Amino acid sequence: MKKLTLSFILLIHSLFAADSLIDALLDGNLTHKINANYNEGNEDETAAYTSTKTQKILFHYQTAPIGGLKLEVATQSFATETHQSSMDNTIYYTEALYRGNADDLSYKLSANYYADTYRQNISQNGLSTTNAVGLKAQVNYENFGSYIAYSKVGEGSHSVSGNLEGKDHLLPTSSVISSNNYTPNTAAYAIDLNYSPRQDITLGSRYVIANEMQTNLSYTGVYSNFQLNEIAKGLNLGLTFDKTGIAKQNDQFGINIKSKF
Repeated sequence: MKKLTLSFILLIHSLFAADSLIDALLDGNLTHKINANYNEGNEDETAAYTSTKTQKILFHYQTAPIGGLKLEVATQSFATETHQSSMDNTIYYTEALYRGNADDLSYKLSANYYADTYRQNISQNGLSTTNAVGLKAQVNYENFGSYIAYSKVGEGSHSVSGNLEGKDHLLPTSSVISSNNYTPNTAAYAIDLNYSPRQDITLGSRYVIANEMQTNLSYTGVYSNFQLNEIAKGLNLGLTFDKTGIAKQNDQFGINIKSKF
């Protein structure tokens, strides 16, 4: 009787879990965009040799949160065709994000997978594919925040790029300015500390180290963000500085102004 009762409880729990999962999938958000254009070139007999066709297709889907867990899937393809050559490139991105709270402490755990396929000519049978994975653990306590992250780019012929619409950084180990992508066979680690004295102000510092084949790179950066709704709604001012070291020296300074309409 005890075994039967336990089995019944497990069955009910599984049914409720399945219902919650179905609800989260059905309540998700799907974005679909298609952009295409055709350039005929000069209006003369050489137009056939200068004309180009380009197309971009985006699918982006996010589930509704289920017990603090949210899944995100996106794919975006680019295609360019001319009289003499053609190129197509497709990005696949998947991320799982879990949010939790414990008293004044909140945390986020995320894992993502990235794949980028590239083909220079449609007539070619082989595709060049680059894969990458990323892991990130973030903790926030009152006005303080911190995260650690890891990423690994597998073998391939081109770097992990940031061309996915709506995603500034496809890897969680991006530095403040200098690097938001890495070449194949690169492992990277990042640690970030930040402080928000007010809801509309963030001050932070980030350190990244990347093992790129036979080269080691480090990125030490500081950043700040100021939400200036008093001037214009959605206006954001960001000041950033990034120092690249170990194998090369290159300092960068940037000012970013963003506005949402």
